[in-house]
Amino acid sequence: MTQEKEVIEQQTPVEQYDLADQSILEELFEVVLYDVVRRIKMVHEGALKTEDATAMDKQSAAFLAGVLAGKNEQFKPKAFWSGDPLASYLRAYLKPRFEKVGVNEADLADTRGVLQATAFEFICDVYTMTKTDAIVADAEKFKLEGKRLCRMWAERMLGRMESDPIEWGNA
Repeated sequence: MTQEKEVIEQQTPVEQYDLADQSILEELFEVVLYDVVRRIKMVHEGALKTEDATAMDKQSAAFLAGVLAGKNEQFKPKAFWSGDPLASYLRAYLKPRFEKVGVNEADLADTRGVLQATAFEFICDVYTMTKTDAIVADAEKFKLEGKRLCRMWAERMLGRMESDPIEWGNA
């Protein structure tokens, strides 16, 4: 019976989320945002060491970069965009921001490096958002600003003009 179950599970296609769908990208960024926020809270409460949170942030950035590279089977890559074309676009688009925070050419030598640097910049935006007192003090405002941040980053990942750009942070 268990062999039959294994065969059925192997034949069942994995549901794929389409990276060409902005709402899917927004949700992806929200998942990472709230994961980072949870860690920030745990560090603040003393339940997690800062070094451990930083390592986990790097893992989140690697996960996000892998998805954007089209390397995660749960996500359907956007045709002719995910991976190398997206990385080339982001390398040019985020160049001033990368330079400002000290990301050098060696860090951006390949698709993986560009996408990881990009994902980590998103995480830096989350940290900046959590340090903005007016946002943190109001849970509803925090939720709205989080959605706004994720929408902006999703639009970036699709090569679209940002409908509501956020000017704080490292931008």
